[in-house]
Amino acid sequence: MQSSEREHSGGALELLAPVGSLVALAIPYFVLVLASAEATREAKLAAQAAGALLVLLGLAFGSRAPEERTAWSRSARSTGTALAVALALFLASFASGLLHDRDPLDALPLVPALALLAWGATAAGEAAARRALSLLVGCGAVTGLLATLQRFAGLFRLPVEAPEPRFYATAWIGNPGDVGAALVIPALLAASSLARGPRRVASGAALVACVAGLASAGTLAPLAAFASGAVLIVALDLRRRLLPAVLAGAAVLALLAGAGVISRAAEKLASGDIAKLTTQRDIGILSALETIRAHPLLGAGPGSFASDFVRARLAAEQRTGRRLVHRSSSAHFDNAHCDPLTVAAEAGVPAALALATAMGALLAGLLGAARREGRGPSGDRVPAETLLTALVAILVLSLANFPIQIVPVSGPFALLAGLALARTGGRLVPPARPAAKAVLVAGALLLGAGATLRLAAGLALARAETAMKVASAAAGAERRELASFALENARRAVGLRPRLATAHLALGSARAALADVDGAVAAMERSLALEERAETQLNLGRLALAKGDGVTARACFVRAVWLFPKLAAAIPPAGEPDAVVAETARLEAALPAGGSPPPLPGPLRPR
Repeated sequence: MQSSEREHSGGALELLAPVGSLVALAIPYFVLVLASAEATREAKLAAQAAGALLVLLGLAFGSRAPEERTAWSRSARSTGTALAVALALFLASFASGLLHDRDPLDALPLVPALALLAWGATAAGEAAARRALSLLVGCGAVTGLLATLQRFAGLFRLPVEAPEPRFYATAWIGNPGDVGAALVIPALLAASSLARGPRRVASGAALVACVAGLASAGTLAPLAAFASGAVLIVALDLRRRLLPAVLAGAAVLALLAGAGVISRAAEKLASGDIAKLTTQRDIGILSALETIRAHPLLGAGPGSFASDFVRARLAAEQRTGRRLVHRSSSAHFDNAHCDPLTVAAEAGVPAALALATAMGALLAGLLGAARREGRGPSGDRVPAETLLTALVAILVLSLANFPIQIVPVSGPFALLAGLALARTGGRLVPPARPAAKAVLVAGALLLGAGATLRLAAGLALARAETAMKVASAAAGAERRELASFALENARRAVGLRPRLATAHLALGSARAALADVDGAVAAMERSLALEERAETQLNLGRLALAKGDGVTARACFVRAVWLFPKLAAAIPPAGEPDAVVAETARLEAALPAGGSPPPLPGPLRPR
């Protein structure tokens, strides 16, 4: 193809996709909202979506470089076919979820990931990838250094609860688990660069900072994921890399020992407390299996694990004959802490199998490319072994974590998958037809609108929840003013996301604080219909007492304490908290012999 045949849009349009990829990868590392963890997640998603929006517009309006019209390789065809099947099943699951009152914005995070994957699979994306991944390594190094300073030097700490010192290692990510997950890819990119040769000083410094951050966070799943990728890097050139790897491994083990990671894990193993060592991931896994049993074909809908969690958890309790209570404040699970099971629960088993097939074909093709490439130069492209090790590590992480829901992980993973698709012979060509360009523009506009709605609703909800927390310790006019402020923001959150259960929960709490009992009941029951939570049952019990319905109040309190025992302290004296605790203990004792969890209370009866 001659240069005159290229389609040029010219000017700044050429920069849209490259700049967008940088925004989507880097900004989520540094966006933080102190109001709530949920607001922080929404802000990070909004930053990623802003970058992905630019990527989509760049794909639509950027110039089309000359492409070789070669057929896709067998592995690329297998990957593309399986991925297309998975996406079709996701769409079917999404449509089914809408019919069952699911929030359509729950599926929004899928769009930025697809945009980054598509960009990575283009020739322009491959050309810009080295710069983007270098920036990603820099973000990881800064994050690792900050987490280390927060934990060990007491600098730049955020106002967080820290039952253990490692919980101070939040960086600007939010919590140590997410910090560890966000450092896996940058650490392996730095390790791969160090192993291959150039820029050893910069790569080594970045690797040390990332590994220090992993040790500071002290979360086992990210450490295991990094170790799997590091072992693969060594295995791909064992003769040259074994001795340096042994020395580096000894240094890492010393660092982990100094951070207390090894002693903490050994202590839990010695005590036989596997549940504590794994942070009780069995609860999420067993609940996911129940959702899969209930919805095997299309799942509960993308993003709907949380909506089905309580039903699934109680079904798992009855099946296993034991009460599944989490020891921390995490009474409600938003995922299975195992992404393959989360995907199967939300989108169905066929979608999960199709996605697994796509990843298997992609990794097989990438392994072949890495073997052919060896240690030789890869030109301007990211080395195949770098892509392979990072992707394998995130897949290992997904077995005991939820990287697809952690924005600083999902974006880089999607871009690397796109680069891998191109490397295995599946390069994508930006569209030339106006209709296809219009689809990309429409997708960008929908992404921008959806991300804006989610962010605005999340911030409004955070303001409402914060005001209610402060109001609980206030009195008189100040309490009413705070409750009115919370009511205004909760209404805004409900208006923006009418199918968001927590928004209705906040609305009900604000109405209750303003003595609007009937309005509070309506909001709480709407929240319960969307997603059952222990806090919702507690509030419904309080409202039942206010309406003089002691029978329903007792049933709500028993259900709430069964789901989250710590709520017993919040039951008012008129609700007889001691009797409620005794009732839950009786039900728990009967569970192994075929007993049942407390049933779902009926609607509140009028006075």
